[in-house]
Amino acid sequence: MTRSHTPKSLAVLLRARMHPDSIPSPPPAPSPPASPELDPSARPAAASSVRHWLHASIAAASPPPAALECFSDGYRSLDRGGRHEILRSLATDYDVPRARVRDLMRQYVSVSATGEGGDEQPGAEREEGGAASALYRMERGLRDALRPKYAGFLEAMNAQPGGLKLLAVIRADLLALLGEENAPVLRALDGYLKEKLVTWLSPAALALHQITWDDPASLLEKIVAYEAVHPIRNLIDLKRRLGVGRRCFGYFHPAIPGEPLIFIEVALLKDMATSIQEVLLDVPPIAECEAKCALFYSISSTQAYQVLIWESFFSSVSLTC
Repeated sequence: MTRSHTPKSLAVLLRARMHPDSIPSPPPAPSPPASPELDPSARPAAASSVRHWLHASIAAASPPPAALECFSDGYRSLDRGGRHEILRSLATDYDVPRARVRDLMRQYVSVSATGEGGDEQPGAEREEGGAASALYRMERGLRDALRPKYAGFLEAMNAQPGGLKLLAVIRADLLALLGEENAPVLRALDGYLKEKLVTWLSPAALALHQITWDDPASLLEKIVAYEAVHPIRNLIDLKRRLGVGRRCFGYFHPAIPGEPLIFIEVALLKDMATSIQEVLLDVPPIAECEAKCALFYSISSTQAYQVLIWESFFSSVSLTC
């Protein structure tokens, strides 16, 4: 069955823009409020309110989805200063509980010293076994204590619809704040968040798909808007880049449906091109059966902030299409 491309052409023409800011990010799917006080429609946008939802999310053993949604929407609505205020609070107020760590370390050293002394006493197997069990328990306690309080909040936000995208925004804001205030507590938060993003965006969690002209207009407009290397001039140019002799591949994450995190454009050529003009010129492409090489001529991220997380991604994945 032949699909008509006229509606798609009109949609892309009317909706696509040549810079990323023109395409708003889709809001996360709303979750039903757990109680009247968590009604998302009744939240102010002040930083104090966002800090309240942050505390409500971190203090709970299992963060309520409605509280996470309130925090997410509130954080997005804040200006630069408000976001930085929230990040300082997140890094400082919910850091590693060092007083508990010190107490556990003192107990650990004490039990460890007692166990070492018992090694020299004959017939002390029972005492040694008890000391070893205590050491293992304390080591588990130390591992838990060394985990920052915001760890559970970040993991719960990642599981929230739209949460992974928000966490990437938060890291971009955090890096901007670090450019102004290179505080150790902020560096610790950035290091922890970066480590988590690398895990959540690992190659095993991504799916590679070919993007074609038959894909939805909402996807094609992102290709037009976020092409960062060689801007797409018009619909004819877009259709050519997705047509015969050309390929476009995107990495997709299930938490961000309908939007490639990154996409790559490939040209199938008979001989290696000597200039990019040979690839971009509006001339009939060669027959694909005659192609002898594939030229990766453009690679772009779909969000400016997402460039900040690819520094670790590219160290662990090889782009082969």
